[in-house]
Amino acid sequence: MPQLPLIEPNTALFLDFDGTLADLAPRPELVQVEPELVGTLRALYERLDGALAIISGRPIVELDHFLQPLTLPAAGVHGAEFRTDGGQMSKIPAPGLDPLIPHLEALVHAYPGLRLERKSVAVAIHFRAVPELEGLVHAAVTDVMRHAVGLEALPGKMVVEIKPAGVDKGDAIAAFMKAPPFAQRLPVFAGDDVTDEAGFAAVRKLGGLGVLVGQRQTMASVSVTGPAALRCWLHRSARALDSAAHEQPVAAQSTAAPAAPTTTS
Repeated sequence: MPQLPLIEPNTALFLDFDGTLADLAPRPELVQVEPELVGTLRALYERLDGALAIISGRPIVELDHFLQPLTLPAAGVHGAEFRTDGGQMSKIPAPGLDPLIPHLEALVHAYPGLRLERKSVAVAIHFRAVPELEGLVHAAVTDVMRHAVGLEALPGKMVVEIKPAGVDKGDAIAAFMKAPPFAQRLPVFAGDDVTDEAGFAAVRKLGGLGVLVGQRQTMASVSVTGPAALRCWLHRSARALDSAAHEQPVAAQSTAAPAAPTTTS
């Protein structure tokens, strides 16, 4: 794959959270955010005139918790939750989800290594602690989904999620790109999971760049080795954008100075 270029001032930047900005943890609530990251995201948000959004499977309220005090534009639960740059929130309901919960709870109780995660409009079964149960989890989800309406199963890294049908990260990115401050910019999306492939497809369709965090078959155009490398790229890009912004007035002044004698001569 080609080398990953630094972020340009005309970029619309979209970032996944788990496995991209933050390293994966055994349980979602145990994720740690690098202290420098929040400051870098704030700097990028300012230098990109607000064209930075988090695109995650997590609910937006959890993203806010980990990235506090930032409240960035965001799409949560794979696009089922949506918050614009102005702070306006919208949420797609998940009809028919509640009847599935008792069956999923029974599965988790029968196999203690599994973990059930309730989200605002979705539910996920994690099997990171017991990867040998992957087939059983997929079969159980298929079974409980037989009569579900308006829902779909979404496999991910050591997890299967049941969420509202017809929404994904690609749709969320496309929606952001239709309005300021994202419109008319070059979209860049970084993600790690197979659930991010819809996002890679969306930015490719818009002439942008997909950045895979990790190594696997993908629609992304470039890749980095892991979250640490992705964060390093963000830090370097923020510093470069900041330096360019501070140099502009000096460059403009030095360009204008020689012109004055010519005008008055």
